[in-house]
Amino acid sequence: MRLRKMEALEKVGAWIADHPEFILLFAALLTIASVHYSQEIEMNVGTTAFVSEDSRLYQDYNSLYVERFGIDAIAVVIEADDVASPQVLKAMDRVAGHMKEVNHVLGILSISEIVAAAEEQTTGKRMIPDSQEEIDAILEKVDPAQLQALMPDRKHALLDIAVPLHVQDSIIDEIVADTEETIDDSEFPADTTLAVTGNIPLEISVKSEMSANMTELLVVAIVLMAIALLIFFRQSRYPILPLPVVLLGIAWTFGAMGYLKIPLSFVSMAAFPILIGLGIDYAIQFRTRIDEERMLGKPASEAAGLMTAHTVPAVFIALILTAAGFVALMTSSVPMVRDFGKLCTIGIFMCFISAALVGTTLLCHIKPPKNSDGNDSGGNDYDRKNSKDDGKSKGMARVGPVLAMTAETAVHKWKAVLAVASVVAVVGLYLDENIDTVTDYKKYIPQDLPELVNYRHLTKFFGGTDAMEVIVQGDDLTDPKTLHWMDKFASYEVNQRKEVRSAISIATYIKAAGGGQIPDDKTAIRAILDQLPSTVKDQYLNDHDTALIKLDLGNSQDNIGESGILELKNEIDKDIIWLEPPPGISVTQTGKGYLLSSVIVGLTTGRVEMTVLGLVLIYLLLLIIYRDAIKSLLPIVPMVIVIGWMGGAMSILGISYTPMTATLGALVLGVGSEYAVLIMERFYEELGKGGEIMDVLKKTFHRIGTAIASSGLTVVFGFSALVFSPFMITYNFGAVTVLSMIVALLMTFTVFPVLLIKLETRRHKFEEARAKLRSVAKRSALR
Repeated sequence: MRLRKMEALEKVGAWIADHPEFILLFAALLTIASVHYSQEIEMNVGTTAFVSEDSRLYQDYNSLYVERFGIDAIAVVIEADDVASPQVLKAMDRVAGHMKEVNHVLGILSISEIVAAAEEQTTGKRMIPDSQEEIDAILEKVDPAQLQALMPDRKHALLDIAVPLHVQDSIIDEIVADTEETIDDSEFPADTTLAVTGNIPLEISVKSEMSANMTELLVVAIVLMAIALLIFFRQSRYPILPLPVVLLGIAWTFGAMGYLKIPLSFVSMAAFPILIGLGIDYAIQFRTRIDEERMLGKPASEAAGLMTAHTVPAVFIALILTAAGFVALMTSSVPMVRDFGKLCTIGIFMCFISAALVGTTLLCHIKPPKNSDGNDSGGNDYDRKNSKDDGKSKGMARVGPVLAMTAETAVHKWKAVLAVASVVAVVGLYLDENIDTVTDYKKYIPQDLPELVNYRHLTKFFGGTDAMEVIVQGDDLTDPKTLHWMDKFASYEVNQRKEVRSAISIATYIKAAGGGQIPDDKTAIRAILDQLPSTVKDQYLNDHDTALIKLDLGNSQDNIGESGILELKNEIDKDIIWLEPPPGISVTQTGKGYLLSSVIVGLTTGRVEMTVLGLVLIYLLLLIIYRDAIKSLLPIVPMVIVIGWMGGAMSILGISYTPMTATLGALVLGVGSEYAVLIMERFYEELGKGGEIMDVLKKTFHRIGTAIASSGLTVVFGFSALVFSPFMITYNFGAVTVLSMIVALLMTFTVFPVLLIKLETRRHKFEEARAKLRSVAKRSALR
């Protein structure tokens, strides 16, 4: 049965070699389709990148908060010698006047609006007074807290342009562009400095930066790959041939990304350097086997057939294991992590197909490599065979014997090898428990990004905009008992939770209008509501059955961090139960801060679950393939050790968990186990030819060790592109990924041969014992 499969695969390989026109036509058509669909790729750095739209958390956030109260602001920070001067206020008024007429702008909040409204009450004409004395007199009558929020001093002022959260991104982009154009045309005094900032302009800038950065990462990855190939394969013909082959697979991946509506996010933009590294790895494995066979004088079709029969299955097994690690990521509660898993899974298949079809076609139609002595005949002596020029540099050719000696030494010193590896892994897993989790996207992006600098300037003078939102629902929220409860809850949070700077609800305004008391008469309450401006009322009350309590946290991400926000969220939930709302009233905590705090759980317990699931999936796949429980476990054990080592490395280097680094465990399991599988496949292939176990091990590492080391280091070169990213989330991920791949190679060349030899030695002894028992039993039966 196995022989028939091998023969069928050899025929497939020969067909690929003999029919290049069909392969190239297929590649061309797929490339054309990919170029078309790649135009449909969208970016996502908003809330839905962190929280699934299908989750109850997001549905509550969208239906209760975004659709009813969701407002964000485009902030214009104004700096001048005196921001309350008539000239500056008139320019601010011109900006406000124009922006009020723009579609989807809900309102303007600024000191110019306050001054103009006060002047209208006095003179009947809405305008900014020419007299500084009149302006100062008006400002003296303004509530100090309100004035402080808009003008903390005479050199700084804020103009807020309110827009709804549910408006499409393209419309928001137009409003921001209109704001910038209006400011330029509003004739501010020459000494005035202006900056358009806030969450909205920052997100727009981040999207633009991500697009540019992804292009830069691809270019860097391509350059590094070319350098790696020229170093490790400089004596082969066309050493960078695998690179365009893999880039073709990357182009197909872009097409699939657009077709399947997989958005570009903080995490998915790191997928392509990884895919280039993995794709090059596949292409190198195929090339190494074809070159090896052609050096023995075999024709192209036969070499392709042998490669397809022997190497393709081994690489495909490795690919399936890698895919299992990526599939585990799809179970994450964080959408951008799931998208990363989808993208990488699709990408490795695309690169595999490109390498197996297009790569094989090209390799079969270029001049074959020659042995250094010109002898095309092979033999069974692996030392003589590996002394030939196999397409690698002479320096790399010497790696095989070194790795064979390393594996032999590791087996002889097996107790020390396993002890060191295990102890470091256990310590690393312990340290891993104390690593922080970061969900604030502002910490992911380039810290010198101008829009981020402006945003921090905004928070420095006007405070942060972080908040927790509490939604109150009931048949009639104008009932005095409900309003008293809302006021009591707000006061309790401000007094008991030091993180809460203020708490505002519709009860706050009713109490202020009632002279510090909430009326006990519903009619009086309705009368106050009728007098409140709609811009105020609509922010906190919707149809009398839904109300908002806004808990202002200031700059909480910097002050208390993600863990502090998560703890505060849990405390507020307890407070809601403790204070017990009136009968018929439901209270739900929501808002962006509440949603993002839930991401912390997804990145802590979630990453452990993803790693365990990846471990189980890979083991089950190997069990199906090998039908041997112990043999199936062998490639996984070294990677579990790598995960432990990387936990310690992240702790020592001060690298936090993000949606990107949370994928590390599953990524290491999937990618790193490939090397062990390839070695194990070749080991059993050589063992089937006969020989002592240790000789077979040395022969395996001598023959395939150089290819593994070359492809592994080439993958490291590809992953290294990530450390050139200005995005901190990508840079940190690149650093730990590169380190993890190096450690994975180290474990493959030290720990794995120990496990392999110990298994086979015990299996051999077991088989001998079983044979003796059978012999004894047979002799007993004859007697």
